[in-house]
Amino acid sequence: MLHLIISVSLLVSPLRMEVSSYPGIVTREVTVKNGDAYNEAIVSVYCKDWDLDEDGKIQYHDIGSLDGSCSEWMTINPAEFTLGPGEMKEIRITLDIPPESKGGYWSVVFFEGKPPEEEEWTPLVQLAGRVGITTYLEVAGTAFKEAEIKGMKVKKDGILNLEVENKCNMWLRPSVKYWVKRGEEEVYRDSVSGSVILPGKGREYTIEIKDIKIGKGDEIVASVDYGGDKILEGVKKVE
Repeated sequence: MLHLIISVSLLVSPLRMEVSSYPGIVTREVTVKNGDAYNEAIVSVYCKDWDLDEDGKIQYHDIGSLDGSCSEWMTINPAEFTLGPGEMKEIRITLDIPPESKGGYWSVVFFEGKPPEEEEWTPLVQLAGRVGITTYLEVAGTAFKEAEIKGMKVKKDGILNLEVENKCNMWLRPSVKYWVKRGEEEVYRDSVSGSVILPGKGREYTIEIKDIKIGKGDEIVASVDYGGDKILEGVKKVE
């Protein structure tokens, strides 16, 4: 028996939405395209709450589950529609920001597509496609940025564990630079791309120092730029 596999490919832009606005109503438009040139797709659009686990991996939750979520403030129009082969459509996302809101909030908007129902005689395996747009909302004039290096540990195998804590009322996406000093000489330098830290949470960066052997007396310096008034710096001497 021949089984026909139909999967859905959705192309969505932008893949991240960042909004800075005063309380009130603000709208944004998102474009979604059916990447299949031969089959139409039924698309539903909906929000979820999300947070990060200790390893920085995203976890999804029902709307209204988490503090800091703006999912309940979002209205999507249209929330369900059909896209023809290769067809593109603009979706309007409206946020109604309450007057008492302060700081930063976040949500995710999912675009989920499934193939249309086929005739009963067609042996069919359907694979749904889902694309998520991470959404960040900053209430203008109410957010402040503050962070702290909570700890630095150096392991014998040249691994640096750097712990950074978000102490402000919005998300942070810090960039981290680090280098090794041997006396007055800098013998190594590298960087880590930014990753989101939610308010009141911390992130432990596990940094592997490659190509050189860390020795007694070396100093490892870490610089954390979180977008605030100052750049944090920590120093750890190898004992």
